Amino acid sequence: MAGNAQSLTLAAEAGSLGPATEFVRKGANEANLPESRIGELDLVVEEILMNLSRHAYPEGAPGSVTVTYSVPRPGALSVEFADQGREFDPLTATPPDLTLDLSGRPIGGLGIFLVKAFADTLKYRREEGWNRLVLGISAGS
Repeated sequence: MAGNAQSLTLAAEAGSLGPATEFVRKGANEANLPESRIGELDLVVEEILMNLSRHAYPEGAPGSVTVTYSVPRPGALSVEFADQGREFDPLTATPPDLTLDLSGRPIGGLGIFLVKAFADTLKYRREEGWNRLVLGISAGS
């Protein structure tokens, strides 16, 4: 992340959604993203944080997530979600079959689909016990 990076560490739980969203919105405003892109970013933050709260750590075990944003250039925002939970690369997840009727479609997978759809760039790496998911979102997409 660039030198102007800002970070916030929160519990990996549903109750952290409001503070995480507010924090990332601050970065989006610094990047001068339009409200339509900020709305998409809100959905992305919700999907990532809720997946972390449900799946990253064993049930009942405390865990945290560090959210870091930077503005690499006007109109662009980079956001990293880092956790020490179970290893999971969302980029390798099987995409949902959107041709299936809702009643025949398995539960899950739509959140990652939305994240991939709204982010301009999306990168994952596992580094020294950390999951690091970095997304880029820009004003022009």
